[in-house]
Amino acid sequence: MAEEKNQSVQYIINHLLQQLYLNKIVPGEKLPPFRNHAKELGVDPSSLRTALKQMESMNLLEIKRSDGAYVNDFMKHAGIDFLSQLFAISESEDPDHVVDEYLVDEVFAFWNMVFPEIMFVASNHFSALDMKKIIEILDNQLAHVDDIEMLTELDIVMQDIVGELSHNMVVTLLFNSLKAIRYRITAVFYRELDRESRIQFLQMKKKGLCRQMSGNLDLKWSSEEHRKALETYRQKIRQSMLGKVFQKDIA
Repeated sequence: MAEEKNQSVQYIINHLLQQLYLNKIVPGEKLPPFRNHAKELGVDPSSLRTALKQMESMNLLEIKRSDGAYVNDFMKHAGIDFLSQLFAISESEDPDHVVDEYLVDEVFAFWNMVFPEIMFVASNHFSALDMKKIIEILDNQLAHVDDIEMLTELDIVMQDIVGELSHNMVVTLLFNSLKAIRYRITAVFYRELDRESRIQFLQMKKKGLCRQMSGNLDLKWSSEEHRKALETYRQKIRQSMLGKVFQKDIA
């Protein structure tokens, strides 16, 4: 019974988050009266009450006693948990999920700004054992270059190592909050690149680490080269994804 209620609460939250993101419910709008709303969604009032309270804690709603629930502007009030929850909704749970090509590109742009800098900070703390561990991950990725799921999972392991070695609590907590987002965009990254580009990208990272191990690498220069490479690949992926969108629209 408790599990069914939790699933119902999550369903309501997922539904309303997507409605918010798509502007189907807009800032300042009052949600339908409680009992009517529960009936519309086909859920029990207890689950709806719990879901709305959780959304209020995310600053997505303002619940006024004896009045009702009002929609907040997520761009002004919400945090990263709003975006993380959107990305956590899988296609199997909701075939019409709203994580589209435009949102993925926004996240890529953010990731390209921050990850090379975090990598630079972390690389100053790399021990020989840390570098060996990351090189082993890269070798494993190269050995499974056609397995997108394996590439993604290994990359997430490497990202977590980098986050931990930044020795910064905010970075570590941010990486935790971004887990679903990181997984989704990393999967898109490897899926959209052709085989040759995947190999080229992984070999570039391995070469940089090998040079660092030998003491023959300017870390700041390497960080900028990493950023440039990510941006180049982002542009390729963007063209590929948007090309598919236009083809869908034409069809």
